[in-house]
Amino acid sequence: MAERALHASNTLLQALTEAQLEFIGGSDAHLLFDKLLTVLLELTESEYGFIGEVLRDAQGTPSLRSHALTHELRDLQTLFGRVLTTGEPLVANEPNPHAGGLPAGHPPLNALLGLPLKSGDELVGLVGIANRPGGYGPELIEFLQPFVATCCSIILGRRGREQQKHTEELLRQREEELQRHRDHLEELVQSRTESLLHTTVALEERQAQLLHSERMASLGQLVAGIAHEINNPLGYITSNLATLTQYLSVFTGLLKLHRELADGLGPELQGPRAELLERIRSLEQQEDLDYILGDVNELLSDSREGAHRVADIVQSLKAFVREDSKQPELVDVNKELATTLKVVWNQLKYRCEVKCDYAQVPPILGRPAQLNQVFTHLLLNAVQAIPERGVIHVTTLHEGDEVLVRISDTGHGMTPEVLSKIFSPFFTTKPPGKGAGLGLSISEGIITSHKGRIEVQSQFGQGSTFTVRLPVAKDL
Repeated sequence: MAERALHASNTLLQALTEAQLEFIGGSDAHLLFDKLLTVLLELTESEYGFIGEVLRDAQGTPSLRSHALTHELRDLQTLFGRVLTTGEPLVANEPNPHAGGLPAGHPPLNALLGLPLKSGDELVGLVGIANRPGGYGPELIEFLQPFVATCCSIILGRRGREQQKHTEELLRQREEELQRHRDHLEELVQSRTESLLHTTVALEERQAQLLHSERMASLGQLVAGIAHEINNPLGYITSNLATLTQYLSVFTGLLKLHRELADGLGPELQGPRAELLERIRSLEQQEDLDYILGDVNELLSDSREGAHRVADIVQSLKAFVREDSKQPELVDVNKELATTLKVVWNQLKYRCEVKCDYAQVPPILGRPAQLNQVFTHLLLNAVQAIPERGVIHVTTLHEGDEVLVRISDTGHGMTPEVLSKIFSPFFTTKPPGKGAGLGLSISEGIITSHKGRIEVQSQFGQGSTFTVRLPVAKDL
């Protein structure tokens, strides 16, 4: 009997050790419980049995979930229910589970043993075996305590694994959700950043345009005042030149009569009168009176022409800087181009030849002051692109429903990279302090507000051509 007991202990110990190692290695708990139940039935010489886990619902009511089962013990709920409710071992060597006998197909029931699987005071499982020859007793319960402890550990370990998997799944789901939120937040930040950048650039451009408009308005007031002040003395200079021309014609007629009188006196004139006549003739020859009379007419003519040119320039300045009415009006593009050329001529004449080819074009609907501003930018950019000496062509055309203003230069041209950025605010190829990079950006905005567009063609080393397209005024 001692050898048999020792053999049974060794067999149980070996089975429990293998089960624990396999569980630690990751084996499925159901397979381990099947092996353990087989060993348990062999060691106890029982006919059938089960190993189950105690589950509880929200109200705490216990139920049993089988992990290893040889026969379904449907009608033993009353007996094993005692173990579930009391948490104490149950020995029934003469059970009578059902007053009407066992159900059809149920194996005979002679004896049974129910062992609770407990962790502290918590009931975590239940082991049940039946039909051991000679029944069950306290010695067997004591012998099976390591088995009970191992099964309890496996159930708790399985729960821990499931909880860990559940926790890991929750953590994975939360990490995915967090990543989605993070990605969404990054998209929002990027979108808001881009929007803020666009808004900032737009505000800076608008502020620069306002400052430029204020400068232009101040400059316009200054130039208008200067033009008005120039007009006053220019008026009496022109008037005096006209009066002087009339006086000169009187003096010329009088000198002619004096000469006729001197020639009529002849050589018979004697005394002081003859001496005075000689002095007059000597002075005429000395001062070359004929040349003076001829030159003074040319001087007066040149002076009148100069005064008219100054008056024309003043008038062009006044037209160029006239106050913007904020309302569109009919505009003669050829006239505005001519006005702009007169204003900027001083910056063009030393570096280029300007060739104008104005076609008969219909009027457009626009704001002259703004269009003059665009033409000024394009002409100044053209002359600044010419390194030493070149040619600027100014052409107007009528194509379909559009009036075209084309300004070409023989300057250094632009690379494709520069060409792609010329209308961007604050982009400039000029040295620091020589330009704010707003001229073309403002010009494009002005033309766009006139429902037109600016086109540009350029090749590095071969000059550039800017074409302004403006819609013809309708319903004239």
